[in-house]
Amino acid sequence: MNKIKYGIFDVGQVCYPYSLEPLDVYCSEKSQDKDDFISKGGVRGFDYKPFMKGEVNFSRFCRMLCDFAHVTYCSEAEIEIDNAMHDGVGNMYSETLKVMNFLKHNNVEICLLSNALPNLEGTASRLVKRTNLFLSYELGLLKPDIEIYQKVLQKLKARPEEVIFVDDKPKNVAAAESIGIHGIIFDKNTIAQEILNKLK
Repeated sequence: MNKIKYGIFDVGQVCYPYSLEPLDVYCSEKSQDKDDFISKGGVRGFDYKPFMKGEVNFSRFCRMLCDFAHVTYCSEAEIEIDNAMHDGVGNMYSETLKVMNFLKHNNVEICLLSNALPNLEGTASRLVKRTNLFLSYELGLLKPDIEIYQKVLQKLKARPEEVIFVDDKPKNVAAAESIGIHGIIFDKNTIAQEILNKLK
């Protein structure tokens, strides 16, 4: 097997746990039609794709979310929405950090590839150098679109067989594997062994 040169990790649910619960609570408390909001699935029923693809800025995203949740939009609402979204970020998984350090010691570069909420960029960016941070809203694509993996390979000047990709969503891993990337479905209890197996 060709030598692994890059380890690419998803962010939410792989680097740290992420929950929309604080945002859901905020919107529920502020909603002027809570029954309709709940009937649509709460904030989980909202379409985040335009924001994650960079098609709308944060202010527009907040307006769209407020409209969906029947919350009165104002500049204060933007601040409260941002705070609620940040409150959903948990502590870094020690298992992921250990695996990243192990890979670094084996001369494997660490990268992040995320279907990212732009206002949360700083929550994991310190884990990698900026050139190894690949974000959906900068690429204009979302996993599991095959093109997003191809773009990352082009930017890294890497062949698929030189890359390990770790994500919690099976469909994202399957898409990466379909073009020859070594995929791992994240489980913090098995990630260390999975990585070892890929390096053999």
